[in-house]
Amino acid sequence: MSIVTPAAVLPALRTRRPPDEMDPDERNLLWKETIKMRRGRCCRRIRLGPGLAVGLALALLPGTSSAGGPMAPSTPDWAHDLVIYEIATKGFTSPDGPESGTFHSLTEKMAYLEDLGINAIWLTGHSVSDPRHFYGIWTQYACIEPGRLDPSLGTEQDFKDMIAEAHRRGIRVFLDTIEHGVMNDSPLIAEHPDWFKGGSWGMTDYDWKGDHPDLEKWWVDLWTKAVLEWGVDGFRCDCGLHRPDLGSEIKRRSAAAGKPIFVLGESGIERVSDACQRDIMLFNQTRGRLDDHAVLTDLASVRDLLHETFEGHDAVFRCEVSYRDDTRAVEKGRGGPLSVSFLGPGEDVIGTWEKQRDGKPDWTWVIGGVDMDRPVKNIRMSYPERGWSWQSEGGGWQLAVSPAAGGVRVSGGDPLPGPKLRVTSPSCHDGGWDGFPAGKNPYTIRGSRFAFGYGALLAPAIVIFMSGEEFDADFRPLPRLAPDLYGKGKAGTGTWLYGSWLDWDQLKEGRHAAMLVDVKRMLAIRAGHRDLLHAVAPDNVDSRLSAVPIRSNVTLPVPYLLSNGNRALLVVGNPTDQDVDVGLRLTAEHLLAPAGTMMFEVTDLWPTEQAPRRMSLEELSEYACTVSADGRPGGGLHIVRIEQAR
Repeated sequence: MSIVTPAAVLPALRTRRPPDEMDPDERNLLWKETIKMRRGRCCRRIRLGPGLAVGLALALLPGTSSAGGPMAPSTPDWAHDLVIYEIATKGFTSPDGPESGTFHSLTEKMAYLEDLGINAIWLTGHSVSDPRHFYGIWTQYACIEPGRLDPSLGTEQDFKDMIAEAHRRGIRVFLDTIEHGVMNDSPLIAEHPDWFKGGSWGMTDYDWKGDHPDLEKWWVDLWTKAVLEWGVDGFRCDCGLHRPDLGSEIKRRSAAAGKPIFVLGESGIERVSDACQRDIMLFNQTRGRLDDHAVLTDLASVRDLLHETFEGHDAVFRCEVSYRDDTRAVEKGRGGPLSVSFLGPGEDVIGTWEKQRDGKPDWTWVIGGVDMDRPVKNIRMSYPERGWSWQSEGGGWQLAVSPAAGGVRVSGGDPLPGPKLRVTSPSCHDGGWDGFPAGKNPYTIRGSRFAFGYGALLAPAIVIFMSGEEFDADFRPLPRLAPDLYGKGKAGTGTWLYGSWLDWDQLKEGRHAAMLVDVKRMLAIRAGHRDLLHAVAPDNVDSRLSAVPIRSNVTLPVPYLLSNGNRALLVVGNPTDQDVDVGLRLTAEHLLAPAGTMMFEVTDLWPTEQAPRRMSLEELSEYACTVSADGRPGGGLHIVRIEQAR
């Protein structure tokens, strides 16, 4: 591709103020100048690969990156404390029967959401979309016109009023952006056929790799308008940001106008997103909750949660080699002939979801014991304790395979999100995916105070969960929800969690009401301990996460303690159906207590806050408590605040 760059323009661009100091008029002028250059109306050509036109101009300015394009504004301070509540607009409320939820009926639930204690909504349903393409129901992911609000949801004023009411109650609103394309009957395709190429998910894809400055400008203008005119606070980017440079420009424009935004990438492997939605998922889309996930068995072992380096020797990777004769081999730990050596980050040879390289070092293993005389059909690597899985053939995270001394070398994308805020997600709309057992509840928490607290609401991370989890909703499918991704099968028998038809009358029943009380209490504890319970920036690790030695007749998850030197929070979990007596050994090192500190104030916080009691360091070293059984009101957890005695 080529662009036109006049000698008179480049010095002027270099002398402009840094992007973050420009007012909106200056930024729009810069955009127009650069688009004009790219369309060949000036005098001198240079070669450049396809990309955002303004990116070239901004790369010449102070405060930008010439190597990788313009740097996006930093993550907003408020993002560290996010508790994100996902809402599928049409099923969340039912003013006129199933799939009748609107912006107005959602507005009427804002008081409930404020009382619940969440502070952000991921709204998956706002623009014109197909009513049956996925699973036979209306979904945001079957997008037709991303820039036009769906009339069935309400008017633009209804939408603005909903956002304003959320803001009045301290709740931010994030929209889904469908990054890959639109439905095949979208009027955008007829209006701009050159913007599209190929397809996926039964839809037509944008030609993001082509040279389309008008497409780029439209995309940036569209989502900047959502921020500055509609008032949204950020975006969750479906399938990840296909054009990070455009996302960076949207973030810059928003920040320059005084409204910094939060960008949540689904995959989050690019640098523009502030966090990755699929970072730590406590569920498998087709199997449900991952009870053996490290975050639910030993949270403190997940040291990368506070940006410590992931050590491969801590992990037991599984390997399965499938041969074309339909036999398979596994690693020695499961009785097979294979040996697995983790080499850590290495050369970039493959992407995460795609075969193309993505510019990030890949994780590399050497597998010994592979029968090289037999054709191999597939190699699969996995780490069940973190829900990670790669394979050389098929969908999902990809593996590259090459010969190596003593075996086979395989490389796959680094599953960690890099220097971003960390996310733990008990659930999202993709639970109950095609292949999930029929008739099984696709919600993840299902009344477990332990899972909700230990692995999510009391963890130092952003939290994302699906609406209904907070009151242990019984799953009720929308009447048109089909079991198949593309709508095949009997209507009303699907399990995709997006198609949950929430029944608010369930809150009249004791089990559901009690769960809501307990989740509100957890969220109140989180809000009252923001100095400890927040996502940590990699350049500002302000707390320590420690495992606490435990004595018990029942095997329980490892207790953990979060401390910042001023106070600490102890979390003990019990996922069993029986009360369990435990003994713990807390030390001055755990508490980050100054030398000579001998007395502490200890306050029980769960299920209700009790009067503080004084305990000596010696008493804390022999701390004893009973953790009530999970699945009952006030059970599943023991939560204690520890402070230096005044």
